Amino acid sequence: MLTAQESDQVLELVYATAEVLGHELRPAAAVLMADDLASYPFDEIRRALSRCRAELHGKLTLAAIIDRLPSANAHLLPNEAWALALRSLDEQETVVWTPEIARALGVAKPVLSGGDQIGGRMAFLAAYERELEAAKAEGRQPQWQVSLGHDQQRRTMVLNEAVSAGKLPAPKVAHLLPPPEKLLTQEGQRQRKRMVSQLREIINKPADAQAQARREAQEQEESRRRELLAQAGAPLAAMGGY
Repeated sequence: MLTAQESDQVLELVYATAEVLGHELRPAAAVLMADDLASYPFDEIRRALSRCRAELHGKLTLAAIIDRLPSANAHLLPNEAWALALRSLDEQETVVWTPEIARALGVAKPVLSGGDQIGGRMAFLAAYERELEAAKAEGRQPQWQVSLGHDQQRRTMVLNEAVSAGKLPAPKVAHLLPPPEKLLTQEGQRQRKRMVSQLREIINKPADAQAQARREAQEQEESRRRELLAQAGAPLAAMGGY
């Protein structure tokens, strides 16, 4: 939203741009234009009016200004939205999309479910165009949302791309990322392999062999305990029992 000072500057720029293009705006029309632009960032408006002065050959119109505002055209184009909607049908895929795309897909789904992909695409594009018109009329910016898929590797990739593109803030997606795998040293990897190997041997042994293995392990542990006790007692004997 523009500040009062920025609104005044936009009004002056609108007047000046119209004059450069060779016509005058009535005050009421200029004020309406400035009011309709108030929901956009000031720097974008200033650059859009600069482009109008350089590119237009006719009268200045509100549509010409809005067409040159990046934030007014931040929604995906219809074919881009369709490609994303198709990806969302794969349960393995994670997609970052907008409510407009989701609603348009909802309109097209019954047609797609009937096996008519061409008809489904036409239904989607028509519904999405209506959604875009409503969003532009209301000055709505894309509200990016996440639809999580089961493939964790793809989830990480898609969410990182969305953060890099500025669609989602990093803190918002941090809890959606799969936990990182713990890194093992080479020794840790060897120990894990030994443990897995031992477990497989135990699982594969018959019951009698497993019992025998347990008895042997207990006997080895008892023998080791006696050795440790003997080693601990030797220094005391040398000191006369103290």
